[in-house]
Amino acid sequence: MNNKFEADILAKEALDLTQKIIDECGPRLAGTEACRRSGEIIRKEMGKYCDRTEADEFEFHPMALLGFIRATTVAYVVSSLFLFFGYVIPAAIGYTFIAAISLSQFVFYLQIFDPIYKKAKGYNVYGVIEPAGEVKQQIIVSGHHDSAYVFNFFTKFPKLYRIRLILGILPMNVALFLAWTWVIMKYAFDASLPFADLFRYGAIASFIFVVPLYFFIGKNGTPGAGDNMIATAIALKIAGIFGNTGKKKSAALSHTRLIILSFDAEESGLRGARAYARRHRTELLAIPTYCFNMDSIYDLDKIKFLVRDINGFTGLSKKMARRCIHIAGRLGYRIKPLVMPFGGGGTDAAELAKVGVEATTLIAMPVSVERDAVVYHTPEDTVEHIQPQAVEAIIRILHGYILEMDGEA
Repeated sequence: MNNKFEADILAKEALDLTQKIIDECGPRLAGTEACRRSGEIIRKEMGKYCDRTEADEFEFHPMALLGFIRATTVAYVVSSLFLFFGYVIPAAIGYTFIAAISLSQFVFYLQIFDPIYKKAKGYNVYGVIEPAGEVKQQIIVSGHHDSAYVFNFFTKFPKLYRIRLILGILPMNVALFLAWTWVIMKYAFDASLPFADLFRYGAIASFIFVVPLYFFIGKNGTPGAGDNMIATAIALKIAGIFGNTGKKKSAALSHTRLIILSFDAEESGLRGARAYARRHRTELLAIPTYCFNMDSIYDLDKIKFLVRDINGFTGLSKKMARRCIHIAGRLGYRIKPLVMPFGGGGTDAAELAKVGVEATTLIAMPVSVERDAVVYHTPEDTVEHIQPQAVEAIIRILHGYILEMDGEA
């Protein structure tokens, strides 16, 4: 097999498929008809190569991840007004709510506050390719087909993104500490906070930095080419390599079941991957299972494999990441492991790792957002901003990984 030649062709086909789905469905915010329709197209494509295909329906709350931003902004304004007029305990409770919802929904991706948001239905779609012989292991190749909301901080003054974010978040944390210090001094020691007036007026003055956070999330979705339809398209091309056509098995794999999986609701806090992991936990753990997840595919020289996920708090498989990096090295690509930085969010691999699956995520984008132009989570997330060489490299690495694992099985 001429990997480079075929990978080159498959890369173009993956980019064309990505464009086709974007043209037909547009932005695909989780829980919308457009997202559901994209899942149907993907499942139909899976049917060309897979022995069977499925669509798992699940309920979730689309704003579970990002809704906390507006909630905390409103809570800060209300709490600061309580503080200004001398109601210190309600203010302290309000600031505590800000910390609780932020930690729950974004830092740790929990579901404590999910019920306060509106429900919707999502659909994970997947296809299964059985090997020629006895199944001894299974490899999941995954991406997600929902697209993100536009982040206004990325579309306007992206080089100031981190500064604007810090200036918005810092007053909330300072206010939480000072408010409870004031409460303790007042009710435990019958004393007053030495700089109480400065705190009261400072909390109000900070509105200039905090209130813009309310408009952090735009109303519209992105085209979602690099994040993350191209990942699903790559997975479908892999299905074409190893899949079965007609009544005759390709026998490309001897002992490895291949699962081609496209998650929904990744942009809502990995809710689709969480639903899949919970529903299929038994079969995921019945035999050795490995998840090769892909997310945010743009630049060849930015390809990395995650070893820790969800803001750095969830461990992924270092062994799997090292193997993938070694395979990439043999193919001529110099790749390093990556720990998801705090504030970077999470990927679907984390939810499978939580139930015991060996998993890693390949990403191919700059970690730093301080640059002149940002494509990620903006209306510019189009096929034109995905390097074909990056797609080709990923196909080659993934192909090599599957073959090596099957050979060892």
